[in-house]
Amino acid sequence: MADFTIISDVSNEVLKLLREELCPELIPSPESIALAAPTDKNADFQMGLYLYDIQELREYQQVDMIRLTGSRAQYPPRLLTLYYAVYINSRSQMMSTPENEQRILGRVSQALMDRAALQGAAAKGETAPSMTLQMLSFEEKTRIWSVLSVPYQLGVYFQAAPVILSSRRTREFKRVVDADFTAEQIGR
Repeated sequence: MADFTIISDVSNEVLKLLREELCPELIPSPESIALAAPTDKNADFQMGLYLYDIQELREYQQVDMIRLTGSRAQYPPRLLTLYYAVYINSRSQMMSTPENEQRILGRVSQALMDRAALQGAAAKGETAPSMTLQMLSFEEKTRIWSVLSVPYQLGVYFQAAPVILSSRRTREFKRVVDADFTAEQIGR
């Protein structure tokens, strides 16, 4: 099961995918694509990957405890959805034309659709998170940017799910070691 690092692991897996797919053809170096918030004052990256929300997938909650060795059981994991925006850094020192930005975002969309499952982010035997493009209205997108007090920027919005986050809570249980049954025949 995935430990607390799973959110960072998924983000790094997406970052790795974007670097493989865009460099050096559209973006000169892998370091020009970064995990960064649009409010980041650093102008050393050309394209940012921003995790802007995390929500629990309640409709797929697991309720059964997971049996560990001995007489311990672990609480069930939680399934999460991670929401991302990929954007061109307007503060970047690398000048980019609107046509080039559209090519970059087109390639990002293509990469996310072509390699929808993040195999590297899944633990052995677990379902890999799938990436799907989000159908957000213009108002929803502008709300994301306005909360950050940053002017709206064109971007690609997608989600990764299910992301399985294990619980650290365990519980002791007592095993049934002896059972005594008696049977009686009741007359009519």
